[in-house]
Amino acid sequence: MVAKPFLKWAGGKGQLLPIINEKYPDDLATGRYQYCEPFVGGGAVLFDVLSKYPFQSVLINDINTEL
Repeated sequence: MVAKPFLKWAGGKGQLLPIINEKYPDDLATGRYQYCEPFVGGGAVLFDVLSKYPFQSVLINDINTEL
């Protein structure tokens, strides 16, 4: 199952995912990393990276308390 962003968000990065994917570290698939998402917004990058790579732990946040 693949999760998708949970809302449309101004400044959302869903359309930029192909470009963002090129910036992921080559050894991300090793499972040695923790993922921190300080500006989750609609979650496009979060759900993309979680659907592709294992992480020891995940921390998400956003300054917008409504999220």
